[in-house]
Amino acid sequence: MQHQALGMVVTSGDDGGGFTDMLVSLSGDQNRQMKVEIANHPLYQHLLSAHVGCLRVATPIDQLPLIDAQLSQAQDVLLRYISNHEHRQPTSPDDRHELDNFLTQYLVVLCAFKDRLQEHVRVDAVEAVMACREIEHNLQAMTGNPFSSYFLYTHT
Repeated sequence: MQHQALGMVVTSGDDGGGFTDMLVSLSGDQNRQMKVEIANHPLYQHLLSAHVGCLRVATPIDQLPLIDAQLSQAQDVLLRYISNHEHRQPTSPDDRHELDNFLTQYLVVLCAFKDRLQEHVRVDAVEAVMACREIEHNLQAMTGNPFSSYFLYTHT
């Protein structure tokens, strides 16, 4: 099955069903069990890191300490969540394989999305600088004022 995620098509399964269809069909207890499986999965830390990487790209610099504070508590929160749901049943080999495939593909999507975000931010930053220079040039042309934005930013 194909999923449209973050502007990219992701295939998750060969049978036309897929992992996300399986999650939708799970009962509340089964859904919690699957979340514990994800939290215990060997790729979980990589997924968390990729997710945080995306957030860092799109977060203003002054807000980055909030991400760091949440991240510093993430392991404790995760351990509490897992310990509250210890009574889990073993996952079937088919479900485990589907979860492995889904998380692997999701990790690839997050990494590609981070790259796209970085490119978008870089292009926007260049465009913003060019727009500021144009505004500065127009202001100087209208007023004859020789002050540049460098002067204004370094002397305020």
